[in-house]
Amino acid sequence: MNAFLWVSSWLEGFGLEQVESIWILAPLGLIFIFLFIIVPSSMIVAYLDRKVTADFQARVGPNRAGPAGVFQSWADFFKLLQKDRNSEVSWSEELWLAIHTMALYSTVAVLPLGSLMLLVDTDMSVFLPFWAALVVALGTMLLGLSQKTVAGWYGGIRVATQAISGAFPALVAMICVGLRAGSFRWSGLVAIQGAAPLSWTAFSNPFQFIALIVFLVSGLVLLAIPPMDAALSSPDVSGGVAAHLSGRRLVLFKMGRFYSFYLWAVIASVLFLGGWKLPFEISENLLEQGKIQLLHFLELCCLMTKSLILILLVIWGARVNPRTRVDQITDFAWTVLSPFALFALIGASLVAGWGVLS
Repeated sequence: MNAFLWVSSWLEGFGLEQVESIWILAPLGLIFIFLFIIVPSSMIVAYLDRKVTADFQARVGPNRAGPAGVFQSWADFFKLLQKDRNSEVSWSEELWLAIHTMALYSTVAVLPLGSLMLLVDTDMSVFLPFWAALVVALGTMLLGLSQKTVAGWYGGIRVATQAISGAFPALVAMICVGLRAGSFRWSGLVAIQGAAPLSWTAFSNPFQFIALIVFLVSGLVLLAIPPMDAALSSPDVSGGVAAHLSGRRLVLFKMGRFYSFYLWAVIASVLFLGGWKLPFEISENLLEQGKIQLLHFLELCCLMTKSLILILLVIWGARVNPRTRVDQITDFAWTVLSPFALFALIGASLVAGWGVLS
């Protein structure tokens, strides 16, 4: 925050008004978050996915670029950027890919990264990334329909079908958390929790723990993450929407998938696992000493650690289970996830009502 104030005062030194400097700072802030949060987080998730999957399947995995292959994702990233685009790409395909990308990366404005870095903290904050995920699914469907290929058509429709199936239980699970916190602000959702695991929302009562499981599995369905990625990887659709993408367009699409995985893990950590909450004594001591930057760094590390652990657990579960067909995914979402989500909602409502009456 101090850095932004310093840059703002520096811009005002050139004769710019405060409002004008804010219009310059806002795009710079989004570019900074994209380059130093979205891209690195996508690369970390991509590396963990490839490395952990290789270990589970007794393969070598990435091991050439950097120690233990940590730079392999970056090498593939720059290699794909240099590839030529397909000359058969239509303008509508470019349009829907741009909408897909902008809808996903616009979530950086509402991404909760700590108590000192909440750019948007309103009563609807928790739903904004959720709606962005739905827009991404819609953009993916229209991207597939604009490709003029059977794989693109069927892949796009299947992505939309999965998204609709996973959206309902995920939304109900989010409402369960709001019942306990009495708010859907990021700050309110974290304030009701503590630093100790037993004070997290997920372990406050059995219904919230069920909501956590439903939210995580619904995220796999909504975002088409393995083993729920049949719409993009099933043999009968030959890769789906991604089969016709190449070069920079494939980079944007793949990086968007990894970033959406990371985004869902961050949201789950904030909703159910205490978010960035540090022990009260540590936070108070750092505030009294004026070490705001150190406090923000520790909060960010706490949140990222929880998110990466969640990602590892999801990858672990995904790689020991076979890929599921689209019809099985939708049946599972409507006949298993949705009833459990409604059961958790009823239970969370009773617990919240009992707390108010008592």
